[in-house]
Amino acid sequence: MEASVARFAAMGTRVELHLFGRDAPDALAAARAAVEAVEDALTVRRESPAVALNRMLARGGEAVVADPLLWEALLAVDAMWGATDGLFDPCVGGGPELLRGSCDEHTLSPDAVPRRTPGPSWESLGGSCEMSPTWTPASVGAEREGEETISLQCVSRGGVAVVASSSLPPSRQGPGLRRGTSALEANDVSPLSRWSALTIDRATRRVAAAHPLALDFGGFGKGYALDRAVAALRSAGVISAFLSAGESSIAVIGEHPLGGAWPLAIPHPEIDGMWLSELELTDASLSVSSTVGAGAAKPGRVAMIRPIDGAIVTRRATAVAVAATGAEAEALSTALLVADASAADRLRAAAPDRRFLFSHDAPTRADRPMELTA
Repeated sequence: MEASVARFAAMGTRVELHLFGRDAPDALAAARAAVEAVEDALTVRRESPAVALNRMLARGGEAVVADPLLWEALLAVDAMWGATDGLFDPCVGGGPELLRGSCDEHTLSPDAVPRRTPGPSWESLGGSCEMSPTWTPASVGAEREGEETISLQCVSRGGVAVVASSSLPPSRQGPGLRRGTSALEANDVSPLSRWSALTIDRATRRVAAAHPLALDFGGFGKGYALDRAVAALRSAGVISAFLSAGESSIAVIGEHPLGGAWPLAIPHPEIDGMWLSELELTDASLSVSSTVGAGAAKPGRVAMIRPIDGAIVTRRATAVAVAATGAEAEALSTALLVADASAADRLRAAAPDRRFLFSHDAPTRADRPMELTA
């Protein structure tokens, strides 16, 4: 089966794009450019439109968002914040690094922010299918927290006009943080000063904050980036593809190259050889969020916080969400993980075959039984 493959670093993790049915280097290049454009717009680890917006919000100010990708992301977050009853909320406390630089303009100009510095690349063309599950470790060196490996059975920009500095230190709100897992202290932002404190005027594209706060798009940004890559591939005529960002954010186009849905397996984050679930996807996206596993045990990892009441999430669990878009899947997996029992039940009841929550404190009472597979 003819295939094209691209592997590269973006969004603080390893991105893989697998296209099947034809050799399509131009389509891969367009998809990669789409992912990197989202990184340019949303990253908080270097100067970007998101960092520029955060400077204004950290002062409790307002700004007009000119960057189309940042604006689209804000609208998508707003929709998912409402759909999850506030459980998905990318607001975090504003650290002093967000106030670095000078800012006199209140219009977020796409041209005011420097573009990305290309990272390492692992690009190649060609590939073949494997007819048995292939297990790989979570991305080596990836900055994303809580990544879990998903097995595949057949795989072959604006900002405020500021004086940008290439030496701007990495933010404590690194892009590798899942929603609800900010590296900032829990009391840096109260429930009352989260997303509900924002006013978004769609007519003027003006965003204002009633209280000082900042945004960390985290895992949501990876799902959103895959959405943009999917759109680029579809525009290029691609009808079968598998896309991964950090192996816990997945998007598929069309059917498996050998026919039928794409078979995926979600492994247990702590027990080798055990799968939490087996799923089949067609034209869909998937996100996995977890409070256990290698990523969750890293030094400096702080407790997840439930946005609506500021409660610390103490349960050990893994959430899996399937949705039409990566942005939606990311928001839902995060919401499931931080929700209390009744809220999680409501979210799952809306789509029981696409939203799952597995308890690692009491596996026998998991919302869906774990499947031990040889």
